[in-house]
Amino acid sequence: MAHARSTGSLPVANVQALAETCNDPDQQIPERYIRADANADEVISGDDCTAAIPTVDLSKLLDPLSSDEETEKLGSACQQWGFFQLINHGVSEDVIRDARKDIAEFFRLPMETKKAYSQLPSGIEGYGQAFVVSHEQKLDWADMFYLVLRPGESRNMALWPAHPPSFRNSIDRYSSETARVARCLLEFMAKDMGVRPGSLLERFQDQPQGIRMNDYPPCREAGKVVGLSPHTDAACLTLLLQVNDVPGLQIRSPGGRWLAVGAPPDDGAFIVNVGDILEIMSNGKYRSVEHRAVVRPDRERVSAAVFHQPCQDAVVGPLPELVGEGGGDNARYTSMGYLDFMKRYYSAKLDGRNHLDGLRIKLSSSKG
Repeated sequence: MAHARSTGSLPVANVQALAETCNDPDQQIPERYIRADANADEVISGDDCTAAIPTVDLSKLLDPLSSDEETEKLGSACQQWGFFQLINHGVSEDVIRDARKDIAEFFRLPMETKKAYSQLPSGIEGYGQAFVVSHEQKLDWADMFYLVLRPGESRNMALWPAHPPSFRNSIDRYSSETARVARCLLEFMAKDMGVRPGSLLERFQDQPQGIRMNDYPPCREAGKVVGLSPHTDAACLTLLLQVNDVPGLQIRSPGGRWLAVGAPPDDGAFIVNVGDILEIMSNGKYRSVEHRAVVRPDRERVSAAVFHQPCQDAVVGPLPELVGEGGGDNARYTSMGYLDFMKRYYSAKLDGRNHLDGLRIKLSSSKG
């Protein structure tokens, strides 16, 4: 997911309001939310499923005595899984606590209050749903609230809630802290790729950043609906925070099955994932992995994903140091401008990895 003001979404009913009526046994779930394939694939779950996702310790990355070993762990996680849990990231407990509190409180506001921040017809920002492009398509059982965070002059403050009163300050502080963490991770990822940090970071001037806050209301027929359709993130890097302790994230494991990700044992940990743009820039060394969200029959889930993007005039393509005479490898992806890439991403309508795989260059084997 990424911010793009030129991309709109058709207005649909708010799922929070639907859930209040549809969870009555006498009411039916609207047909547009029922997915015949919601539980078609096998899901790996269990108490230890979070342990299967690699854990990266940012404090060890920053420590000269352990940096090389932890950088190797970071690179392995990005190559094999595309997801990892990030601990000891340095974001203070009060920043995380305040962000969680205000995000949860926003979703508890009266519906009429939230509707004052509804999405505008021309963009993704605001309260509603994304990627709704027809009146027939199946819908996700979730509401979202999306805001552009950085650069600061890109913020549409008319969509930043006045209630709760602390919301603007807490999200601003959270934005600054997560941007710092993302920049730090990108420096070590560049090291793992074998490129100069500046070669990667120069594509992220002003650190473009957006946040998608998600509310997944309970659904008494949870097995028939999907909270968030299977997709990959267009972003370079995503930092996910569990706002409450209800799990719901599922990722494609290296074996191809869905893996249910539990709430991180470290209460302030982030779940970090590689996005499409980083897979392309790494020339396929890192993996942007398909993931989805499921809902519970009895409990609401709230989460917040912060997306880190390149600047608008950046070229989305393999880093020059990784291809050609410098890198000794062929480019595996088509290069294009960031804005063109985002138009292509939104036109794919959360179609798994198909849009990304469509950018792969078919390499013919040389004949002797």
